[in-house]
Amino acid sequence: MAYLRRNSTTTQAPMKYTPTLLAAALLSGGNALAQSSCPTLPADHISRFTSVQPSTQPQDLRLPSTHTFQMLVQGGAAYSTPAEGNVKESFDFTGYVPAGTNTGYLSINHEGSSAATSGVSMLDLTFNPTTKLWQVTAKNPVNFGPVVGTFNNCSGGTTPWNTVITCEENTPTAPTDSNGDVYLDFGWNVEMDPATRTVKDQNGDGKPDKLWKMGRFKHENIVVAPDRKTVYEGADEGSTLSFVYKYVANTADKLAEGTLYALKLDGAIGTATTGTWIQVPNGTPADCNNTSNLALALGATSFNGVEDIEISPVTGQVYFTAKGPGTTYRFTDGATVSSFEVFVGNSPGVTNRTYPINYGTATVNEAWGTGNDNLTFDSQGNLYVLQDGGRNHVWVVKPCHTQANPAVELFAVTPAGCEPTGMTFSPDEKFMFISMQNPDAANTLATTDAAGQSVVFNKSTALVISRKGVLGTTLGTTKSQPELAQADVFPNPTAGTELTVELSSSRKEAATLQVFNSLGARVLEQSTVLNQGLNRLKVPVAKLHGGHYTLVVTTPTTSTTRTFIKQ
Repeated sequence: MAYLRRNSTTTQAPMKYTPTLLAAALLSGGNALAQSSCPTLPADHISRFTSVQPSTQPQDLRLPSTHTFQMLVQGGAAYSTPAEGNVKESFDFTGYVPAGTNTGYLSINHEGSSAATSGVSMLDLTFNPTTKLWQVTAKNPVNFGPVVGTFNNCSGGTTPWNTVITCEENTPTAPTDSNGDVYLDFGWNVEMDPATRTVKDQNGDGKPDKLWKMGRFKHENIVVAPDRKTVYEGADEGSTLSFVYKYVANTADKLAEGTLYALKLDGAIGTATTGTWIQVPNGTPADCNNTSNLALALGATSFNGVEDIEISPVTGQVYFTAKGPGTTYRFTDGATVSSFEVFVGNSPGVTNRTYPINYGTATVNEAWGTGNDNLTFDSQGNLYVLQDGGRNHVWVVKPCHTQANPAVELFAVTPAGCEPTGMTFSPDEKFMFISMQNPDAANTLATTDAAGQSVVFNKSTALVISRKGVLGTTLGTTKSQPELAQADVFPNPTAGTELTVELSSSRKEAATLQVFNSLGARVLEQSTVLNQGLNRLKVPVAKLHGGHYTLVVTTPTTSTTRTFIKQ
């Protein structure tokens, strides 16, 4: 998550902190300012790309032509110890923690988990610099037994001291205290040691603890500031209890004891630009068990589904999402809150915001939609916004973006049925870790990843993404021949007699269009000639039965695959 996700140990080489970045990290007293210009990224930076063309979700993962992916694990895979069963479904927070040069841990939350099963899987990873591929050397569940389990592990975060915090979003209808420790069992943050896959002992009594003083509510996420004491949290509790919290630990690197606050704006959302932090009692177990109601009584501002909260590594400003309206806010924090504003997305007066997306050959206005969910910053201030709603895109918003002068790009169109979740970078920012939660089980299209694995996105899938040549030893990713620069089919799904295919070719050359059904049988073939530039072709589909189909366009130099559904 944001700044905290780039730890002190790296897989390749440590990130170089610029004076601007260091200054932002040390900001206090409300002096952080918005970044006014976009950085010029190195040619090989992971956040440098040409947007993919917006579309409805296909069966595969659409990344920029400069990038590739490797599948790490899918739901249902066996744990390393057979007696521990299989990796659960519903992948959510996907947090990478380095353990040394070319090694680390990947923590994967399982949203919807119950106390009866572990809500977190931990993968041991090793990067092979010769093959340029990641290897999963072990995968095991985290042992939450000593803290009576966890419930509905949703998002989370990693800490600057290389631990992982998993967040319990929901609780059983009837609250319980099954171990008699006076704290209710579920609804907390839980800190884990990724190396031992165990919950940390917070008070030194030899027994693991949940992070009681940080409050009990529907936790979505957590981010630790550079001072290693200040923590921001978000609550996803509908329109009345979705508060933004700040927790200030008494001691750096130790989160057991501290003071809890909730944000109260000095006016209505949409007009207020300042706010204050109101202290929320957390001195007794009864206080900690009742955080949401205490914050409500004190007048905290509810934002209708706070999903993630992050800190810009360049300006020090705090950014958070409100899933309900589809909005990402930001503010400057100090003794009080200032410069509170909508950064990107919808606003009280504009609920159907669109942004121009230039995908290389054309520019289209794409709806932002609702469901702002996970956020992740790179070191240059580019903000990745993962969408749970709308068309489930992965957006990138440049730091110079304003609502009046948008600077929004589209990094990924995700597989049918899924929500993109998690996202952390390796410390050197060469690798991005992300999950595709619960794709459509009916997906059948197989693509080949950077490791040569055949991947069908019909289960929750954890991936690593990087630029071609950094991940994998060849520049090709999924096919022996490159794809056309642009290819899209619409309407998709289609109930009509024709399917429109837009193809962008770098030269004039002959092409063959073939359509295959879900059994792999060819049901249609036609020849054409592609001209240099944008081509629009019509494919007759009136005689096709309802179902899933694959369109393959081949030329002497390219091979392009797209899927569509005939209704």
